[in-house]
Amino acid sequence: MNFENKVAVVTGAGGGLGLAIIEKFARGGAAIVALDYSQKMADAAAEKVRSLTKQKVLAIQFDVADHHSVAKAFTAIDQEFKQIDILVNCAGVREVQKVYDLDPEEWRRVIDINLNGPFYCAREAVLRMRKTGGGSIVNIASVAGMMGLTHRPAYNSSKHGIIGLTRNLSLDCAADGIRVNAVAPGLIRTPLTDGYYKDPEFIRGLNEVVPMGAQGGTPGDIADAIAFLCSSEAKFVNGIVLPVDGGWAASKGYTTGSGSAQFTSAKNQT
Repeated sequence: MNFENKVAVVTGAGGGLGLAIIEKFARGGAAIVALDYSQKMADAAAEKVRSLTKQKVLAIQFDVADHHSVAKAFTAIDQEFKQIDILVNCAGVREVQKVYDLDPEEWRRVIDINLNGPFYCAREAVLRMRKTGGGSIVNIASVAGMMGLTHRPAYNSSKHGIIGLTRNLSLDCAADGIRVNAVAPGLIRTPLTDGYYKDPEFIRGLNEVVPMGAQGGTPGDIADAIAFLCSSEAKFVNGIVLPVDGGWAASKGYTTGSGSAQFTSAKNQT
């Protein structure tokens, strides 16, 4: 897919999904803005892209949950580029706790990063896109935004919210030539989810509800779907939620076994 003369902004660029996404766009010819909570991770992501392509990469540290930090980051983008053509809201966290144990501050943290942050970034992006003739936004939702999952009240709620935000923005921004869609990954192996693969019971249960099997999804699968949605081939695609989950969402929900509650790396970003 051709993204020459495009500028793609990706949040959470230093994580497993983010790295695959920025590499995909860079290989297609886009200049890249790698945004991450960690400057070290943003720089590492930028360096990887530079080692693979000749595309220009700007690495910026920011806090997606702080609208002042988001605004500052987009001002820095303005100083380097004259446009933003693509935004992928990829930064995210999760918690694995029952509501009885979930601290209100943890609830707020997850909602701030997973839902408020994409709104802050999308708002900054569309204010610029409308002046330059349009663009494309893809939000990373989850199958957890399409069904109920146990032990994840904040994560589940945030991903349902992302789908609602996607649909609203797709309506509000269409007249300005801005398309807004979402991708809903199933279980994709990244540093954030690696712990699940160490629990045979969890994988066995997931294999029962994922027609293509629990082991099939890769960050590259998500990057491919996002690239399609941002490409000219999808110029009439707007407001959709595209599951990339091996058929999980077409099947049924999943109840987390007690053994899987041990994976509580909530501070890791995707």
